[in-house]
Amino acid sequence: MRILVNALPFVGVLTGIQRYVRCLYRELETLSGVSVGYFNGIRCHPSMPQQRDAQVWAKKTERLWQIPPTLFTELRIMHWLVLEQRLKMLAHSKRFDLYHETTSFPAAVKGVPVVHTVYDLSLLKHREKHPRERVMLFDFFFKRRLPYATHVLTISEFMRQELLEELKLPEDRVTAAPLAPETVFHPRTPEQVEQVLSQAGWPSEYLLFVGTLEPRKNLPLLIQALAQAKTQIPLILAGWQGWGEADWERELERLNLRNRVVCTGYVDEETLACLYSGAAAFIYPSWYEGFGLPVLEAMACGCPVICSNTSSLPEVAGNAALLIDPRNAEELAHALDELLGDSALRQSLSERGRMRAMEYSWENTAMKTLEVFDKVVQSR
Repeated sequence: MRILVNALPFVGVLTGIQRYVRCLYRELETLSGVSVGYFNGIRCHPSMPQQRDAQVWAKKTERLWQIPPTLFTELRIMHWLVLEQRLKMLAHSKRFDLYHETTSFPAAVKGVPVVHTVYDLSLLKHREKHPRERVMLFDFFFKRRLPYATHVLTISEFMRQELLEELKLPEDRVTAAPLAPETVFHPRTPEQVEQVLSQAGWPSEYLLFVGTLEPRKNLPLLIQALAQAKTQIPLILAGWQGWGEADWERELERLNLRNRVVCTGYVDEETLACLYSGAAAFIYPSWYEGFGLPVLEAMACGCPVICSNTSSLPEVAGNAALLIDPRNAEELAHALDELLGDSALRQSLSERGRMRAMEYSWENTAMKTLEVFDKVVQSR
């Protein structure tokens, strides 16, 4: 199986999509008979591209966001059309059996079967929570390019059903291959956790949120729940500053909670594993997720989880988390107090969470993905 993959998402900050593509292709490369060509926007390489420095990438992204939305969209459309021509040439070169698109929409490629991974439909269903230029680019290309996809991969059964219902795709054209926590996410010792916390000057007891600080993550509700809960434990927000107006920061000021919240910015995997391992609870009140990988990462590290009862999160969490309504700050505050006041519940969720995380593996994800690739190529 000779796979041509759009490798542009491989080089960004290691958040959900970047982690998916890197973990998936690390596993695919180990499978017999698989070879991969990584398209970097200019040419194809036989090895996975190196990840860029997170701080450099974030600063470059922030500068790009200063460009007026309409102009930025026009530039991105032109850029994509150039990339598309290069992908078409590669597809017609007879060097590959299949083209796998890992960004928001596939290229207009006809020379080989096309498999497109769709992570979620937030750009259709929660447009107000994305940058305007991203929505404009999506609107211009998505429906025009989706018909080029021979098959659509997605990352949860929730997303599979949503694709069938929202886009009216045939059932045999959509397959779910769930994600998994990386092996780096496992419990750390108290000494390892304390070393990381003390070196950074972070509190020794804390609640934790992990993810890009952007509107879909529902941080204002988390801040409101923190104000209503009886606990005085501080909150650590681990993740790079995303897009949109920072409503959660205004909530911090309004509720006078600035001193109880620590923002770490982007952290490396070892630091993140220590943060998960040492947290009194991991809280994920997101409005909408295609999967929700931080939930499994926290579970793999033995951290009790509270998350939303919407979208894919109940499917991922199973019976190993406390589920809350992401519209109800009082309910989240009550769940926090219940969890922090009950050591037996914390231990139970920690144990159930670790068992739940063990049900997922990147090896299984890669095998299921390769089954789809084989099916698509053979049915051509």
